[in-house]
Amino acid sequence: MSLRSKFFIVLALLGVTLGANVVLSVWSIRFLERELAWSMRSSQPVLKGLYDIKRLGEQQAQELGVGRFAITRSADDAPEVVNAELIAPRILSLEQQVSEVLEVLDDESSMRFQSGVSTSENLRARSSEITQITNQWLNDQTRDQYEQVVAFIEARHELIERIEGRMIADAALANTYGQRLRVLIYSIIAIGVLGAALVAFYCVILLRRWVLQPVNQLRIGAQHYAKGEFDHNIQVRTSDELGQLGDEFNHMSSMIQSMQDERIERERLAAMGEMAQRTVHNLRTPLAGIRALAETTQSELEPESDLREIQQRIISSVDRFEGWLQGMLRVSSPLQLHHRPYNPKELINGVIESHRGAAESRSVTIHLHEINQTSEGVGDPEQLEHAITALLSNAIDYAPSGTSVDLTLNADADYWTLIVRDHGPGIPADLHVSIFRPYFTTRKGGTGIGLALVHRIIDQHKGSIEVQSPPIGDSEQGTAFVMRVRMNAQDAGKG
Repeated sequence: MSLRSKFFIVLALLGVTLGANVVLSVWSIRFLERELAWSMRSSQPVLKGLYDIKRLGEQQAQELGVGRFAITRSADDAPEVVNAELIAPRILSLEQQVSEVLEVLDDESSMRFQSGVSTSENLRARSSEITQITNQWLNDQTRDQYEQVVAFIEARHELIERIEGRMIADAALANTYGQRLRVLIYSIIAIGVLGAALVAFYCVILLRRWVLQPVNQLRIGAQHYAKGEFDHNIQVRTSDELGQLGDEFNHMSSMIQSMQDERIERERLAAMGEMAQRTVHNLRTPLAGIRALAETTQSELEPESDLREIQQRIISSVDRFEGWLQGMLRVSSPLQLHHRPYNPKELINGVIESHRGAAESRSVTIHLHEINQTSEGVGDPEQLEHAITALLSNAIDYAPSGTSVDLTLNADADYWTLIVRDHGPGIPADLHVSIFRPYFTTRKGGTGIGLALVHRIIDQHKGSIEVQSPPIGDSEQGTAFVMRVRMNAQDAGKG
């Protein structure tokens, strides 16, 4: 996941949280308005209609002479003589207005909700009864009919007061319910705010995990690099841009470390090369004198003298020493190959014969095992001879007295392989790479040139060399060097 996607996720979480809180607040306001304000607004036309009916009833009572603003149940204050022909039409006219108000209330949908389903029917029934009795009173003009009209108007008045009382009680309940609703809405809003705070806290954790911690790792890594500690690796365990930047930092540090190691190695090689040149220059003159003296002595001896072989060994040893001196120079200078045909088996046999005397002096035997017959190869036989000589001389030096050094030669169409195996103490696993570096040695009196030169020669022949200690598939201790060389190193170099 990219860093941009992670930022979009955080912004989306914050946006959703903000939107949810806005929607929740709007819903809460609308819900409170619907539950309280709408109820109060819907009761206003009902109360107004009931008030109008009461006012008209009070006017009827005034016309009947039984009260100015209210109707009493007893008729003690009623006049003895009431002119029905004069008052009844007024009562009917006022009752007609009451009927019109009832029609308006019937059209109000909140009438049944606020006062009940039967309230409107009861009021209309009372109005019909008042109209009917008033008409009878107008026709008969009896005192009983007059009192009945008064009683019906009083009963309607009391019904309206009961309705108003119930609506007032409902309003009180609505107020209590409104307080509960406010507590509920405050709780919902508090939960929403708490949820927003939790989401914000989670977003902070994500930003810390996705951005701040990787940036801090990069900062710490930069501080280590500034101190020259290029082996420090930045641990950025993400796959986004910051993780890729951490990988680039690690790659850059490894490259800088490698460049520094190469620079140090070049400086060391330059210093060792200069020292080697001085050493070779100082040793060649006495070696040349020793060889000339041995040749002169050999020429003066009788052909059947045993000393001639000794003098020849001296000459061969001086020549090998001269070759090692040349190897010291080759390690610190570019290696030049001179390709020509050669036979690997003959090359190996020649090296074995030159080392057989040194091996016998240490009570070590040398055995060569050929698995497949090798064909002719193309390469630099002199350089390959130096490489085989270095491997065989090391094996003889480390082989215990009374043991053997075994050489195994194998070949296929592309490579020939030589395994040089001894039964010595072996090489620790942590030194398997270091032993091929120039001038690295663990042997007292060693120069660290031989294996480094072997590695360069085999590499120039497009081959490989590895060390096995202990040898693979062998339970005995010891060391085996496996050298693989291309049959045609010249063509491999061109490819």
